[in-house]
Amino acid sequence: MVTLEISSTDIKIIEVTGGTVVKWASYSLEPDIFEEEAVTNSQALGAVIKHVMASSGIREKNVIVSVSSLYSLSRIVTVPTPLEQSVTEQAVLEAIEEVMPLSEEEMYFSWHSIGPGEGGQQVLVTGVPKDILDSEMQTLKTIGITPAILDLKTLALARAVNREQALILNVDDASLDTILIINGIPEVLRTIAWQPKDLPTEDRTEHLISALDLSVNYFNSQHPDFPIDPSTPLFITGKLSGDLTLMEQLRDGIGYTVEPFAPPLEYPDHMPVSQFAVNIGLALKATPSSRLNLGFSLKRKEITKSTGPNISTIPDINLLPRIYKPWRPSIKQMYSFLAMLGILGLIFPLYQVTTEAMGKTTRLNIRYTAINNLLEMRKSELGNREPLQKAINEYKSIINMGGGIIEDLDVIRNLAEELGITLTSISHGGNNISFTCQAPDYLVFRNYLTALEDSGRFSSVTRPSELFPYPTGGAITIKLSPKSGG
Repeated sequence: MVTLEISSTDIKIIEVTGGTVVKWASYSLEPDIFEEEAVTNSQALGAVIKHVMASSGIREKNVIVSVSSLYSLSRIVTVPTPLEQSVTEQAVLEAIEEVMPLSEEEMYFSWHSIGPGEGGQQVLVTGVPKDILDSEMQTLKTIGITPAILDLKTLALARAVNREQALILNVDDASLDTILIINGIPEVLRTIAWQPKDLPTEDRTEHLISALDLSVNYFNSQHPDFPIDPSTPLFITGKLSGDLTLMEQLRDGIGYTVEPFAPPLEYPDHMPVSQFAVNIGLALKATPSSRLNLGFSLKRKEITKSTGPNISTIPDINLLPRIYKPWRPSIKQMYSFLAMLGILGLIFPLYQVTTEAMGKTTRLNIRYTAINNLLEMRKSELGNREPLQKAINEYKSIINMGGGIIEDLDVIRNLAEELGITLTSISHGGNNISFTCQAPDYLVFRNYLTALEDSGRFSSVTRPSELFPYPTGGAITIKLSPKSGG
C-alpha cells in the first residue's frame, strides 16, 4: 500500500509491503498552493505528487490519504442508544447539534461508537470542513488517485504511537498537534497553527510546552476525578522532531518522560520514522489488527496501563464522504434486479403486441419535445430581463458571507490562548456566539474582552457585570458583524 500525508507545507509518502516500509519520500511545497489548508492550485499539487512518486519509484496502488486537522473538530458525545443497538445517523446528528456550532452544510461528519456511557453510547465524532476535503479529493482526482480511505491526521498519529496511555506532540512547520490518549481513546485532539521559522529555539520550546500544558489542563478540568498521570509517556513526532537542539531543550523543560517513537512496523534503521508518523499511522489503519470490532470492558473513568500493542482500540473512522465512495449494489438490490429480470422474461411475449402503440407514443414524444423546447426558450427570454438585479443579490450574498464562523471561532480561541484563558464551553446560534471562560485574574479577563472588541470582527461583546468583586470569568455573548458571515 501507499500512504500519503498532504499538508500546506509539504507532502510525505511511504510504500509498505508485507508490513515493512520499503520506500519513503518527502517534498516541500511552494507557499501559493494552499490557502487556509484548502488547496487552491490543484494542478501544481498534483504535479508534485506525481513527480515525487515517479522519482522515488513508488507505484500508485492502494493509496490511503490523511486530512489536515487544523480546522477540523473532534468531540466525544453521548448518544441515547442502548448498547445492543447500532447508533443511527439521525441520533448522532442530534447529539452533534448540542456540542458543535457547525452544520452538515459546512462540515463532513464521521463517527464511531467507542463504548458505554451514562445514558447511552459514547461516540467519537469528527467534522472536516467541506472546502478542505473537497479540494484535496479534487487534486487526487486530477492525477488519477482514488483513495478508499481518508483518515484524520491526529487519529493517524494516535494509531502510530500504539499505546493505551500516551501524550503526543506533533510539530510541523505550520501546525502543532497535541493528542491525549486515555485507555486507548483519543480524548483530546487539538491542532493549532503556528509559525516557528522566525522564533528562536527558546521561544519555540516555551510555545510547545505551553501548548501541551493547555491540553492537559483542559482534560484535567473536565475530569477532576482521574487527571493525567504524570508518568504518562510523551512522544514527539513531526518534521521538527529532527531538530536536535529543540528536542534537547524540550526534554529538559517538559514535565513528562519523552519516549522514542517506535511504531509496530518494520522499517530501515536510517529512516526518520518520527517525521513520517502520520504515514505510519495511515498504514496501520489498513492492517487486519486495526479493524477488529471495538469492545471495552473497562469504564472510561478507570485508568489502566498497558505496554503491549493496542492498535485496535483507536476508532476506525473513514472520513471519505458517501458521495466519493464507489457504488456497490447491496444483496437486497441484487435480489430485486434478478426478480425484475424474471418479470421481464414473463412479459416479453407482449412486446410484439405493443410495438405499434410504442411507435405512436414516440411520435407524440417528438412533438412534445419540440413544444417544450419552445417553452424553455420563452422562459429563458423572461429570465434574461433581470440579470443585473440577480447579480447584485449574489454579490451582496457573497459579501455578507465574509470570513465565516470558522474564522470567528479561531479569533476567540487564539486570543484566549495568548492570554492564558481557558474556554469551558462555546456555542453558535444565528448571529451570536456564546461561550464561558475563566482567566487567572480580573485584569487578564478585562484585557481579553478588550482584545475581542478591538479585533474588528464583532458588532458587540456583552461583558459580565463588573461590580466588585471584579469577575475573572463568566458567560460572554458576541454579536457577529455582517462581514463575519454569522
